[in-house]
Amino acid sequence: MADTDDLDDIHGFFQFANVSDSEDDDGLFVSAKPRTVEFDVHAINYTPKIDEDEWFDHSQTTDIDDWINTHTGMDEVTFTVQNLYFKGEYGRAADICKQAVVALAKKHGPNMRVAYMRELLEIGAKSAIRIEDSDKLEYFYDWYEQCGGKNPGYCIFRAEALTKLRRLDQALEQHIEYLDQRRLDAQVWELIGELLVSIGDTKPYSGTGVQTSWLRLALGAFFVSHSVIRGCKGWRSSELAIKRKQLQTEQLLRHATETLRKVSPSAASASSDSDFEDMVWELCKTESILDEASQQRLLQSCTDRLATCVKWIFAHLSLGSLDDVADEDDEEKNAADL
Repeated sequence: MADTDDLDDIHGFFQFANVSDSEDDDGLFVSAKPRTVEFDVHAINYTPKIDEDEWFDHSQTTDIDDWINTHTGMDEVTFTVQNLYFKGEYGRAADICKQAVVALAKKHGPNMRVAYMRELLEIGAKSAIRIEDSDKLEYFYDWYEQCGGKNPGYCIFRAEALTKLRRLDQALEQHIEYLDQRRLDAQVWELIGELLVSIGDTKPYSGTGVQTSWLRLALGAFFVSHSVIRGCKGWRSSELAIKRKQLQTEQLLRHATETLRKVSPSAASASSDSDFEDMVWELCKTESILDEASQQRLLQSCTDRLATCVKWIFAHLSLGSLDDVADEDDEEKNAADL
């Protein structure tokens, strides 16, 4: 062990030999002295990017391959297509998304970041839907399928794209996959009802007795949607939430009424009745019941994919399920609180 007289030779916190104990000395630690920097503010020529309109959009001045290779390139591409979409320039947004997808695939191959790709594909597909470009929509959808993922939101996006591509059986599959994870979503049950009506309008069902079965099935889906909205106790009291609930309820009632009149034309005569809304939902509940023979005829007319979906819907449209929707909503909320 080193002698205490040699502490001044030891490197570390104990090397105090040259430190003065004079009161005039500041010791080990000196107080910071104020420092001023003088500069001419008028000589600074800088404008923050945030203050420049569309600073991120280099689509007309830079090649897409060079653009995505810059440090902030992918963020700028994403900002650009989002901005174009919200401005209503759907054609340009779809074109840039497609160029960026090709460039990313060329640059990264199988190692590319799915998050970037997925966002571009979603914006591109929604833009293609807006301009009714089925070729671009199919292109984006095929790439989207390669991204994988089990998030329920992906099912909603796929279903929307597939519906526009008129691949209705696959769209129905995606809605059911979503509901397997989040059963009490009123809007998705309404979309299923709309899909069932559309399927009934296609060959070989249109104009046949089987079409009526599709319509009855749709009434059941609309009724479940109504039951979920009615049974939900979590609606906020804000003006926006109240307005949204009202719009959703009115739209659902309109779809249910239109479908009900195809199944039971006599319902139109009660349109001026003050209890019309209650009557519509009661009729939806009763008219959605298919007897065993009707169920079998419907299943026999379906492809295997559609038959699987129809069986799932039958299982969730039993009277017990319809009556217990509100109770089930409470149970799910209680389970989430535990």
